[in-house]
Amino acid sequence: MNFAGLLFLLITHFLSGRGILRLFKLQLDPIPAVCLSFILGVPAVSFVPCILQLMKIPLAANSVYIGISVFTAVCCIPLLVSFTKPRLPKFIMPKLYEWPALLVLLFFVVVSVWRCYYMPPYSRDMLSGPELIAEYAVREKTMINSVFNIDLHTSNNYFKSPYVTTLQIIYKLLVFPFGQLWLSVMFVSFTTFIYSLLMDRVHPLIAGFLMLIFFAVPELFAYTFVILYDYSNMVLFFTGFYFLTRYMQNEKFNDFIFSSLLFGLATYIRTESLILIAFMSPLFLVHRYRQKMPLAKIALRLAIFMGVSIVFYVICIKIFVHNFVPLPLDVSHEINKHITDFSPLFKRLSDIVTVLIFSDTGPIFYGCFIIFFVYLAIADLVWPRKYNKEALYALYGVAVIYFGFGFIGYLLPLADLQNTTKRGFFKIIPIMLLYMANSGLIQRLSNAIKWWEDPESAPKKKVVAAPTPKRKLAPAPPPQVANRPKKR
Repeated sequence: MNFAGLLFLLITHFLSGRGILRLFKLQLDPIPAVCLSFILGVPAVSFVPCILQLMKIPLAANSVYIGISVFTAVCCIPLLVSFTKPRLPKFIMPKLYEWPALLVLLFFVVVSVWRCYYMPPYSRDMLSGPELIAEYAVREKTMINSVFNIDLHTSNNYFKSPYVTTLQIIYKLLVFPFGQLWLSVMFVSFTTFIYSLLMDRVHPLIAGFLMLIFFAVPELFAYTFVILYDYSNMVLFFTGFYFLTRYMQNEKFNDFIFSSLLFGLATYIRTESLILIAFMSPLFLVHRYRQKMPLAKIALRLAIFMGVSIVFYVICIKIFVHNFVPLPLDVSHEINKHITDFSPLFKRLSDIVTVLIFSDTGPIFYGCFIIFFVYLAIADLVWPRKYNKEALYALYGVAVIYFGFGFIGYLLPLADLQNTTKRGFFKIIPIMLLYMANSGLIQRLSNAIKWWEDPESAPKKKVVAAPTPKRKLAPAPPPQVANRPKKR
């Protein structure tokens, strides 16, 4: 393993992501800013082999080193233009009751990173698509290689986004023959980011519990070391959703643009995300309309919101796939021919509930996480029946993922339940986690623990003074009439 190459890539991931983040001038704490820099830097660096391929430069280690260095230098221009002293995060020693959850989470992280390093790529979709192309690209120094001479009619995995292919090429050339350690960068960064979100909303004891049930989702944890598109897509889709909700609460335009960029990157990784993003737009439209924004301005921002994702869709399909896969691409036969028959839509929505979640295989896929969310949502509906804005936005996001994947299964029958929908439902899990952190019931429990731990932080009850009894006034004496002198 080339540790110098790994260190080089970690630095370039951070610097390129940090430079992009500086463009938006977001107000973030140091730890979320560092995590988002890595989350942005991984897909940003993945464009380098695509650019080299379009420029017909051989994909050798030296050319990739130089290409990534130049790309990172360009991304760092905003850091140089508006240089500010970096804010270092303050280290606060976790309290005693936080250590059990933190040690369990650390154990899961070590297991995931070790398996990502030790085990070669073995998923069927990778071995019949991106991993195969990447392996031949490393040998022949080009993405258009002899692998396409094989009979490819049994698989459509070659027509997917080059995101995984290019990252595998980079890490195979510079780090390790198995590649795939880039997934650990995404995993550790996202875990730290979402844990910081929970810590801002609930007591650390509850934040640790929520992270444990989040890690206990079997299928999701498996994809932290099994390389596919779905985990990275979930990370970028959730962060895009989170910054969209931030925009609707703080009215800052840079949060809106940053959210559009993250949704665009999610579309670049998995193109069907464009449908889910379109379903997100009513939330934005209704909010802007209630704020009495002019219709022309609403239309312009909607065009920006959807336009960024459409641009990334075009980049993925019309530029990269069209130029890197020397095979005809025709998806017309995959679209539902009986579009007026809505029975497949209702069938898919029903199967998601009865076959995928509330079934014997449901706990194998998602553990108790979704069931816990449903019970918590019902409990919040009964008592205390209080929802803050972020909780309501999260409920809308859950509805978008549920109905959106039902619609995708209706529109594209090839998107089956046990593969596409099952893995696509990863996107619903962090949104559910965000709702849990804002649940009225959990917020009450969190506040009770905080007030028990620090009684002085509890709100003081207003002492209402008892009204003073009214005294009964003695009857006024009759008016005294002055004695008048008698007349003589």
